[in-house]
Amino acid sequence: MERNIPNREGPVHEINSKKQNIYFVKSGETLESISESLNLENPTYLRDYHNERCQPFDIIPEEGTLRLLQKICIPDPDEIIQINELIKQRGESLYHQFSEGKIPFDVEKLQGNYQVKQSESDDEIKKSDYAYTLNFSFIKEKEERYYIDFSMSDFKKDGQEPEEKINTLASAFVRVIYPITFVVDHAGSLTDVQTHKDIAQMIDEIEELKKYHSGSYAALHIDQMKHKIADPQVMFESLKNMLAIQFLLGQFYQAVYTRNISVPYNSEFSWLAPASPVRMEMVNQVLSQYESGFLEILQVGKSRDYRTVQELYYTDQEYDPFAELHSKSLTAEHFVIYSLNSEDFSIREIKADFKIQIADYEKTITFELEKITE
Repeated sequence: MERNIPNREGPVHEINSKKQNIYFVKSGETLESISESLNLENPTYLRDYHNERCQPFDIIPEEGTLRLLQKICIPDPDEIIQINELIKQRGESLYHQFSEGKIPFDVEKLQGNYQVKQSESDDEIKKSDYAYTLNFSFIKEKEERYYIDFSMSDFKKDGQEPEEKINTLASAFVRVIYPITFVVDHAGSLTDVQTHKDIAQMIDEIEELKKYHSGSYAALHIDQMKHKIADPQVMFESLKNMLAIQFLLGQFYQAVYTRNISVPYNSEFSWLAPASPVRMEMVNQVLSQYESGFLEILQVGKSRDYRTVQELYYTDQEYDPFAELHSKSLTAEHFVIYSLNSEDFSIREIKADFKIQIADYEKTITFELEKITE
């Protein structure tokens, strides 16, 4: 756990105590856990404080190893305040104080291109993988709302590029629909979408695709797309429930942190799209990050959804917020690492895993997002 701490200008022992407090190490405790319980913002300072006051046989080594029932010299509350001030002055705090207790959202740092990869496996046997690119371009701020142009491109499924297949339906949809404008609030949540083309024109252009894409399968998807576009609310919900949008413009920026841990909060993710999003309880943790320039946030979620897996696909049924979990409620877990720029907190990379038990097998879905250009 030793860190290289540069340019220390004064020893910790300059902070004096009238009466030394002693603590005995309990089973499983570490220098980090004891520091956290004391609200001391860097465990290395606790080690130094102790080593300057203890007997030689109680010296804590550089790696920070502790013995059961080892006596630890600990600072009193006033000393802790002074030591934490010294830690902050030197920029060595391992706790991240976010403005208003939340990770700030900077819309201009959202803009750029993002590469997305997603794969699905059943009992560790890969079934499919997808890849595509997202583009965000900030337009303006008006009436406490941000306006951002959004588009998608470069679709791949199982390593194949649809653009290489003549007049594919997916790429045709993209040409008709995008770009569109996202309306985002100051908290980083998507609140509305606006099309660049007239709705009637888009519907006519999509209907025209039937001339080039024959068969019942194509006709079904064309009619479904027309339905989404014809109803602005349906179109908004469809985009809002995209997994990548939920990661970038969902509840992540709403989490409230106490020290390095967020207060538990509820969110939803469309891991099984086109099924309804899975309702989950989330906790975020700021991980100690020693590499300069980056900050990692671990997000752990467990399903808090009363529905069964089958019921998720009954998308015309409204979710009952008062229904309770039962023995057949779905069981799912969600683990995510967000890599942020430590200066502006913009998202640079996301790596996520989702596991859910379906009948007699376990489905695993992985999601990766990387910002590739500003």
